Amino acid sequence: MVNKKYRFDELLEDLNSSDIKRRIKIVNELVEMGGKQAEKELIKLISDESWHLRNYVAKALGGFGKNIIESLLNEAKQGVWYVRSAVCLTLGYIGEIESLDPLLSFLEDNSERVKIAAEEAIISIINRDRVKFVELYLSRKDADFQEFILEKLKKIDSVLYKDILDENS
Repeated sequence: MVNKKYRFDELLEDLNSSDIKRRIKIVNELVEMGGKQAEKELIKLISDESWHLRNYVAKALGGFGKNIIESLLNEAKQGVWYVRSAVCLTLGYIGEIESLDPLLSFLEDNSERVKIAAEEAIISIINRDRVKFVELYLSRKDADFQEFILEKLKKIDSVLYKDILDENS
């Protein structure tokens, strides 16, 4: 147990390295290590200044599933556009229907890059399972909200919008 704790602390210290390859290797080790502590540190890396590392971490966090959605959304509250964008990217990798409501709110963000990341994540989630989108998400919303999301979808991806309407007819 002491060795594992020591190893974890050593990894965290090495995250300050200027060597991006070293930092990515540490991300992989944290993912392999798993657990809440590793998860927490990985989520913090969504705020890293390196876009390469943020994107790598977003993909890695996608495998952690829906249990981290709330922590990601808390991280997005920092106010920095690139963190919100990375959160959208991560939510897209997670791919859970539960991510759609927060992603819709990111469509109203001040940053164009955040809006694009939210759009891409929404499309990814819907395309993952269109039936689930219609049956477990859209059908449970009131008519006004259904119209709202379909209009957003029409602007984001008109082909997907048409497919959803055709499949729902």
